[in-house]
Amino acid sequence: MNKFFDIAQRKEAEEKQTSEHIISKYLVCHYQKIKSLNKELQRLPSSEEFFFLQSDTSFNAFTFIPLIGEKEVITELHASTYSISRKVIDALIQLHDEGIIERVTLMISDSLIKRNPATIDYLNALISSRANFNVIYSWVHAKVAICKTKDHYYIIEGSGNWASNAQYEQYIFANSKGVYEFRKTLFTESKLRNTN
Repeated sequence: MNKFFDIAQRKEAEEKQTSEHIISKYLVCHYQKIKSLNKELQRLPSSEEFFFLQSDTSFNAFTFIPLIGEKEVITELHASTYSISRKVIDALIQLHDEGIIERVTLMISDSLIKRNPATIDYLNALISSRANFNVIYSWVHAKVAICKTKDHYYIIEGSGNWASNAQYEQYIFANSKGVYEFRKTLFTESKLRNTN
């Protein structure tokens, strides 16, 4: 049985963790949502395949990340969002610490620094001891996540943030090296805000 869906293993792992290691109950909840998503999708997109999706329940864009990580190690994750919740931060840290995601770059709207400074302080404290976890700030409203694995280049984009979302959101879930490289320029060529 896949370890992500075995509650007994999750509880056992949680008891063994040190205070530095994050266990996200939110992530466990998203693994349950993945079961539903797996029934709908049944598989990840093949090379140069694009899925156009629409949610009819509140659905966090983050849910695609553990879905991919359940099947493949994510060597690079780049994600842009206007808003991010502490629950998503904890889940990302856990996936990173477990080796499911090797390198993370988040581009977060610089307005979140003033809108929710406690979340930004929390995020900065957690990433300070993680060399492969980078956060950048920009005047961004894009909701794009790109995941590189050994053999694939996944792109998730749509209206949903990495926080609470409305009932109806739309997403494109694709596997395309060309689109991945194009979307990566958002993270490499955007004007960044100096937060020091």
